[in-house]
Amino acid sequence: MRIACFITSHGFGHATRSLALLNKLAEKENLNVFIFSTLPAWFFQENLNGISYKYHHIETDVGLVQKSPFLHDLNLTIDRLTTFLDFKKEETEPILQILEKELFDFIFCDISPLGLYLGNKLNIPTCLLENFTWEWIYESYLFKNQNFKRPIEKLKDIVSKTNLHIQTNPICKPDENLLQINPIFRTWRQSKLQTIEQIGINIDKPIILITTGGISQKFSFLEKIKKDDKHFYLITGDYSKMEKGKNYILIPQKNDFYFPDLVQLSDGVVGKAGYGTVAEVWGAQKPLIGIFRDDFRESVPMRNFVQKNIAGFEVSKFSFQQGDWIPKVEQLLSEPPKCSSTIENGSEEAALIISKWSKNGFITEGN
Repeated sequence: MRIACFITSHGFGHATRSLALLNKLAEKENLNVFIFSTLPAWFFQENLNGISYKYHHIETDVGLVQKSPFLHDLNLTIDRLTTFLDFKKEETEPILQILEKELFDFIFCDISPLGLYLGNKLNIPTCLLENFTWEWIYESYLFKNQNFKRPIEKLKDIVSKTNLHIQTNPICKPDENLLQINPIFRTWRQSKLQTIEQIGINIDKPIILITTGGISQKFSFLEKIKKDDKHFYLITGDYSKMEKGKNYILIPQKNDFYFPDLVQLSDGVVGKAGYGTVAEVWGAQKPLIGIFRDDFRESVPMRNFVQKNIAGFEVSKFSFQQGDWIPKVEQLLSEPPKCSSTIENGSEEAALIISKWSKNGFITEGN
């Protein structure tokens, strides 16, 4: 099965679920994958388990232009979005040549409109995986900038021509006519003991993992953490190298550890409640201190899912950055799990859907 994958670079959450799906699909089908994204090449190398793939560093969408994990620039976003959606020939022609030459069975997109647009242009079947689409996000900014109106209409048209459309929880705009599945998450690869040995620590304290997903930053609360002798902290962020302290380790974004192993090792997680973090915390059933972006439309359904399915509580962006949550870690660790039933990974559901679609000649039932 030859697949062209167009993956947004808006954080790592979209890529983590896409690659978890590809790994699961590879258990059922022989895959040859071409990846189009601006996420770093090492991320795909780290997450694809023996799948044959080629990587093309190509912008597949604009999303929101981020100033930091919690701040975006709407004016710059609309400028770049308007230009991007022109799909100028000099920018799309090299990609079209690859798509025509490689004879792909279908194009897979994780909220990237570029792959959907090109698939429709070349009459290649397309599969869209999403818990939100960009036009739905942009609608919430119309009251600030009416210039989003034309891109929204163009994106709606592109999405409407998708051949296979899968929604993965937490779904922002559920459509009962579409296929809906559980959250997709990567599973851990090794035991807690193996991860502790890999990190090179010897501790008997509860472990707290801190993350802001694929958009890293440095944190100002390190001095407060150093004073906490009851817990050990794994802090992932904008660091040039790994640094070990008495009760913490600073871990750069590119590191030797598999992130789901760190989630599985931890007793609790603190961080930005984006899709990747929420799905993997849910899959590992770890308690979460979540930080939500109030100016991002996804936050409402994401918050609802977390409150219903994941133990823990929310703190504000300011409280997170100031470290006001540190005295509440014991409260986090005492929270009882909210999910008593067996966790079912949406990657298995999605892989079955796509495998069945392929056996049907990539024709969606009802079309």
